[in-house]
Amino acid sequence: ICLYSNAIMKGKVKNMGNLGIIGGLGPMATAYFMQLLTQMSDARLDQEHMEIYMISKPSIPDRTSYILGKSRQSPLPEMVEVGKQLKQMGADILAIPCVTAHFFHDELQDEVGLPVINAIEETAFGLWNRGIKNVGILATEGTIKSQIFQRVLENYKVNSVIPDRGMQEIITDIIYHKIKAGNTVDIEEFEYVSIELNKKGAQVIILACTELSLIKKDLPIGIDYLDVMEVLAAKAVQQCGRLKTEYKKWITL
Repeated sequence: ICLYSNAIMKGKVKNMGNLGIIGGLGPMATAYFMQLLTQMSDARLDQEHMEIYMISKPSIPDRTSYILGKSRQSPLPEMVEVGKQLKQMGADILAIPCVTAHFFHDELQDEVGLPVINAIEETAFGLWNRGIKNVGILATEGTIKSQIFQRVLENYKVNSVIPDRGMQEIITDIIYHKIKAGNTVDIEEFEYVSIELNKKGAQVIILACTELSLIKKDLPIGIDYLDVMEVLAAKAVQQCGRLKTEYKKWITL
C-alpha cells in the first residue's frame, strides 16, 4: 500500500504512504523509534522525509500483565482506538514500537482496517535470510511466555534460546525497574544474561523488547545483537519512504 515514488515535482517528493505510530509503549522507546526513522531515511531535504502521524498514549494498559493473567484490562481496545484515530488523520500503515503489543497484531489489524507492520515476522525473515539457526531472545515475560516470537522463528526453521527463570527475572527488572523507571542499567547484569544465552548456543541475541533497544543505543554492547526496533524502523521507512541501502539487509522487499 505504501509505495514510494522517486519523482520530484517542483522540489517536492511525492510520498504515496503515510506512517501512523501507536506510541507511548513506552515513551522513551517511542522517542528512539522516531530518531531511527529519521536516521534510516535517504533524504537530503526536510521535504524528502516520510510523513508520520504519531499518538503517544502511555496510559494503555500493560501488555505483559494482561498476557500473564495478572490484569483483566486488555490493552487492545485502546490500541484500536488510537489506530482508528491515526487512520482518520491520514495514516496508510501502522507501526507499534512495542514487541509485546504484537501479541494483539492480527486483531488490531482487522479492527482498525489498516496494515500493521509485523516486526516479529520481519526479524525472523532477516535471521533466516542470513542463515542463522540459533538465536537468544531477550524480552518481557509476556513476550517469552506467549511464545509469539518462538512460534514465528520456528516457521523459519530458526531455534529459540530463552533465559531460565533467574535470568528472565534479571531482564524483567532491567526493563521495568531500570529503563521504564528512568534508572541506570547495570550493564554487567545484562551482559551476564547474554553470555549465558551464548553458552546455550545462541549465535545472535535478539533485543525483543523496545526498552532493551535503548541499551544498544547508549552502551557499547558489541555486535552480536539484532535490535527488533531497528528492523521495525527499517521496514517502516521502506514502506513509506526511501530507505538507506545499509539498512535493507534485514527486511523483506
